[in-house]
Amino acid sequence: MKKLFLKSFVMLAVSAMMVSCGGSGLGKLAMDSPEAVNKVKDVVTSNVSPDEWKIVELSWMEGIGDAAELENNLNNGSITTRMVKKNGQVFSQSYIGQLNWKPSDISPDHWYKEGLIFEKVTPVDAAKLDAAVIMKQIEDAKKLIPAEYEFKSLASYCIGSSVPRAKDGEYGDKLETTFKFNVVEKGNETVSNAGSTSIVYYELNFEVAPDGTVTLKE
Repeated sequence: MKKLFLKSFVMLAVSAMMVSCGGSGLGKLAMDSPEAVNKVKDVVTSNVSPDEWKIVELSWMEGIGDAAELENNLNNGSITTRMVKKNGQVFSQSYIGQLNWKPSDISPDHWYKEGLIFEKVTPVDAAKLDAAVIMKQIEDAKKLIPAEYEFKSLASYCIGSSVPRAKDGEYGDKLETTFKFNVVEKGNETVSNAGSTSIVYYELNFEVAPDGTVTLKE
């Protein structure tokens, strides 16, 4: 696959001597590891009561800024849940690794202003996150990376319920899973200009079918 078919790309400019700052102090927790999945499971199940909420979307991502996009480190990243209450109102809450996974304030989610019908939502059950299953998806995706590119990080992973933006729309009973890799072109990872070095990397998007098949989106 040639670069032309990579759907999107971004460039991150950093000084050649720059190092990531503001770390969490928790050390490295690789995004593409079973330990990261288990950390997500632990954080979410410890904070979200299934008696009060249904999770509409659960996602986790590596950090942003100071080259953290390429660190592949959940501990410098975040976990986010979108949740619906029994009255149909939808809220969001985040957990930040640099704050030792302390939950943020729960806030109304602007994507679902009209609310949802609680009974029709097929929830994302954080307690059922299966590290082995997710690791297989990630490994299958790595095999789909074009030969001229190299994996750098799992940028994000998202599991969502099939729900409409409008309250009277259609609801699905299948969960939708997508995730993103950051990759670099072998031999062309950086460019230099005026004494500074830029890391050039590209985003690959994957989706998982109900049968577990992983597809690279173009």
